Amino acid sequence: MYDEILPFLRCPACASTLDLHAARRDASGEILAGVLRCGCGAHYPLRDGIADFLGPPRPLTIAQRTNELAVTAWAYERIWRPFALTLLSGESLPYRRELPLIASWAGAERGGLFVDVACSNGLYARALTRAMRGAPGHVLAVDHALPMLREARRRALVAGLRISYVRAEARVLPVAAGVAAGVTIGGSLNEIGDLARCLQAVRRVLATNGRFVAMTLLAATGAAGQVVQRALASGGIVFWSRDELLAHFRAAGLHPQRDECHGIVLFSLCVPSREQ
Repeated sequence: MYDEILPFLRCPACASTLDLHAARRDASGEILAGVLRCGCGAHYPLRDGIADFLGPPRPLTIAQRTNELAVTAWAYERIWRPFALTLLSGESLPYRRELPLIASWAGAERGGLFVDVACSNGLYARALTRAMRGAPGHVLAVDHALPMLREARRRALVAGLRISYVRAEARVLPVAAGVAAGVTIGGSLNEIGDLARCLQAVRRVLATNGRFVAMTLLAATGAAGQVVQRALASGGIVFWSRDELLAHFRAAGLHPQRDECHGIVLFSLCVPSREQ
């Protein structure tokens, strides 16, 4: 974690500001250890560069429990993620197509605060940071799984990128209201478990001119795909049609601006609705 993110953090229990105590930094300025304290009495430890707003692991579904495994975190970007969208979409959809789209739609070149929700190994967080190209700003990456966050932080350090990492729920983001220039989420809306609360949290932290960019997997239309998705549903993974998903966005105060569909892979860009 870095000092740039501290003014934006809030206590998930009462939404008050947090004070950093007993901080230990390395030569690069990364905060390696300390405690974030709130006036309400809550406190959150910061260890190995990651602030923990959750405490002991408490995953609710099989999919969420799988993400808590160290082997999943190790394998995610080494084995699965580079080829995932090509396999799922039925067309060539490598990083060189996906990541520029995410960063461009999010408007990372503008700078500001960007929040990568359910970041896994931090793929989008790194892409957003690189796309800023020196513009003043910072990326906060959030996930509930500590092994994923450790791998994400390791990858950022190897790449020489300043990214802050926190362990928190997507439904209760520890971020001040109306401060984020952009929020991204890659594939994890299918696994969140409470879509409405997650989208409400996204809407709350977005600035008036903020952008929300999501990559989501849609419900399959073919028989084989439907069989697979019904099996995955037992593990807590949910799929929607394009129209159903966009309706959920609108209900949360996120107005769809554009979307792009590749097989069951949907990229969506939303902005805060003005009436909310």
